Amino acid sequence: MNGAQAVIETLKREGVKYVFGLPGTTIMHLLDALYDEEEIRYISVRHEQVASFMADGFARSSGKVGVCMASRGPGAANLTIGIHNAYAESVPVVAILGQVSDELYHRDAFEEMDLVKFFEPITKWSFEVHNTHRIPELLQRGIRTAMSGRPRPVAVSIPLDVQLKEADFAFGPALRRHHQIVDVEGIRKALPILKEAQNPVIFAGGGVAISGASDELVQLADQLQAPVVTTWRKANVFPNDHALYFGNVGPGCPPVSWDVLKEADVLLAVGLHFSEFSTNRWTTISEHTKIIHVDVDENELDKVYMSEVSLLGDAKATLAELLRELDGYQVDSVHRSLIPGYRERFRAEIRLPEWKENTPVASSAVMESIGRMMEKHDVILVEDAATFGAWMLRYGSFQPGQYYAAAGGSMGWGFPAAMGIALAHPDRRVVNVTGDGAFWMVAQDMETAVRENIPVINIVLNNFCYGNTRDRQKTAHQGRYIGIHYQNIDFAQFARLLGAHGERVESADQLDQAIERAIASGKPAIIDVIQDQWEGLPPGSIPAVAK
Repeated sequence: MNGAQAVIETLKREGVKYVFGLPGTTIMHLLDALYDEEEIRYISVRHEQVASFMADGFARSSGKVGVCMASRGPGAANLTIGIHNAYAESVPVVAILGQVSDELYHRDAFEEMDLVKFFEPITKWSFEVHNTHRIPELLQRGIRTAMSGRPRPVAVSIPLDVQLKEADFAFGPALRRHHQIVDVEGIRKALPILKEAQNPVIFAGGGVAISGASDELVQLADQLQAPVVTTWRKANVFPNDHALYFGNVGPGCPPVSWDVLKEADVLLAVGLHFSEFSTNRWTTISEHTKIIHVDVDENELDKVYMSEVSLLGDAKATLAELLRELDGYQVDSVHRSLIPGYRERFRAEIRLPEWKENTPVASSAVMESIGRMMEKHDVILVEDAATFGAWMLRYGSFQPGQYYAAAGGSMGWGFPAAMGIALAHPDRRVVNVTGDGAFWMVAQDMETAVRENIPVINIVLNNFCYGNTRDRQKTAHQGRYIGIHYQNIDFAQFARLLGAHGERVESADQLDQAIERAIASGKPAIIDVIQDQWEGLPPGSIPAVAK
């Protein structure tokens, strides 16, 4: 067996089912090793960033490692767009990189670059294999590193001559979930603080979804009668129709969501880092609020706010132990005097604005159609629209596992991630809601969706401009618009040319049926929704402005 074959054998033993990539000179032997491999499906894309986004979507929705592959130099550099996003959002992606041969190193060989250094800032571990017989050992360690503790990407560079050499290989056992450490002593310190709180609030982040702790979170909120607020674009960690849910904070969120956080005397923060958008630039949480912070990453504890109690550990295991220690302890809702006021305000603030004109299609009308679609069909919704995302954040209602959105900032993430999610959940339809600007960045991979029969539906909100930049120029630059407007093709016709389903929607009364036909088609689809080029965020909202 040569080194390239050892790479593929290692992936197979680790249960990897998909590898996303684009062919290139220094991974040709890896692709050749995949040729006869029936257990791993190689999906070739039209741009490497799409490969890393697909690996991200697959990983975050399946709980398994996502694997992408690229050749040296520019191919590897293109992967970094998605690897950076996965790093920001704690997603376990392994990037396998072909490198120039060791014998050519440091001679400025064709497309030579130091891949280890290049990927170091955006990975949990970046390394290069120089001894062929160590490929299984180091690659397996890389997968474990990506999956353990706080999940994050790992980059593995393998020089071409290392792939070609033959050797005898020793393969270790496949990854097994290790016992999660729980700070029992710290939990016992936190208990009296939670019990004595007059207005406790639970602040839940992406770590809840990663560890699968949504059920424990619901039970804890019910027992403590504590309002729950989720961090920016992490509405999928708690059922949004629950009586104790008070929104997903971030630009455009209901104002009451900020007030719930501000008025907390005790804040139980679970699986999150206190990010810029989730704290309104670190202005929301009161200095008088006692914080109990649960996180699997020791570096996040006491990083921004000093906690009364810091609990290092997995969210699910920690909440389960906390519930055991509570031993059925139950707070009567009458003791939470602020909740009825919160609830009345929340219901008023998430009421969709009325729309009057049928054309162009108003964002309120789009939200109504999305709501009806989700009531009728078992779909997973993916969001990749910065401007319309605020509408989803404020007016959408989701269940755990039903909604995914990128908080890492990468435009173009939605469609490829939706394809990865669809591969992880082949029994469900996946619908990506995206802006035209973001969709253009990855539109070429509609061909991939058709070729590989990945039936993702793209609702493209087409306003012929970069909406998020437009809103920032409106609010922060006195309407001095530059570089935001452009022309678009007919996206529906584009879809049909590639063999996908395509619909163009120019009035609100056409959207429901267009969605129904796209779902019924069983094909990848684009629904091209024509919007006003000046409609932006929900009424009263302003975008976050960089300082």
